[in-house]
Amino acid sequence: MEKCLAFVFGGGGARGALQVGAMRALLEAGLKPDLLVGTSIGAVNATGLALWGTDMTGIETLRGAYQRVADSRIMDPRLARFAISALSRHPNHRASRRIQEFLIAEGITPDLRFSQIPNVRLAVIGADLDSGETVIYGLDPEQSVLEGVMASIALPPWFAPIEKQGHCIVDGGALSNLPIEPALTLGATEIIALDLEDPDGMLGVENTHSQYLEKLVFAITQRQVRLETALASARGVPVKHVSLRSPPPVPIWDFRNHRELFKIGYETMIREISGWLPDIQTESVRSGINMESQRSWISA
Repeated sequence: MEKCLAFVFGGGGARGALQVGAMRALLEAGLKPDLLVGTSIGAVNATGLALWGTDMTGIETLRGAYQRVADSRIMDPRLARFAISALSRHPNHRASRRIQEFLIAEGITPDLRFSQIPNVRLAVIGADLDSGETVIYGLDPEQSVLEGVMASIALPPWFAPIEKQGHCIVDGGALSNLPIEPALTLGATEIIALDLEDPDGMLGVENTHSQYLEKLVFAITQRQVRLETALASARGVPVKHVSLRSPPPVPIWDFRNHRELFKIGYETMIREISGWLPDIQTESVRSGINMESQRSWISA
């Protein structure tokens, strides 16, 4: 079997900035993916890196995109207070149009197809509420990248579900928030999975209902991760599972702290990589990663 290193990006809203920092450390360590698979904000990160480059240029471009998201305030924090009841209300098409316009302005245009992504394979994950199955955008190379990303981030009450051919497709986190199983379907032979799930950071609203919802979502997603990791193990595919969290937890809608999250993700990943030795043989890891680059990143 041909070797395929997959970087798997989990969902977690604004905490996706942690993945950007982690990716920088992975690239500095000489680890470069053959496949990028993402759910929700992880789909945005994976698409950005696939489009702009799995290199430092891509990382810096993605960092700039986070600043523009923070400035735009696309995810209205007021909706967090009504998240439970809002699930049964009319979908938020206005916010969906805003995020689609934002993605197009960033280069994820309606005519962009997965087959046009250079140098690395890309897949993003949605959840089909009618079939109970994950939807892997990118299996068909002629699918629209924009459609896939819009489906993968379709998290009510912020963004409307995708209605297509009698199916309702929502944020991929509903069925696979850390999409290890889809990566296996796509032929991954080794996986580095960047998990953003935090039991205390979903909504950032202090009331009994939100605390219950946070615990419920966390329990479901953790079970998903355990089952998908066990499946990988049964198939002989090693998974390096990296939990990326920040103290204190960041609500999924709050992009204001992205700079601090870049640094935390970077530092967390460096510690993880050092623990992988001597499994990883790259010279840059064995020499302790370029310290000058590390200092400039942390101080940025």
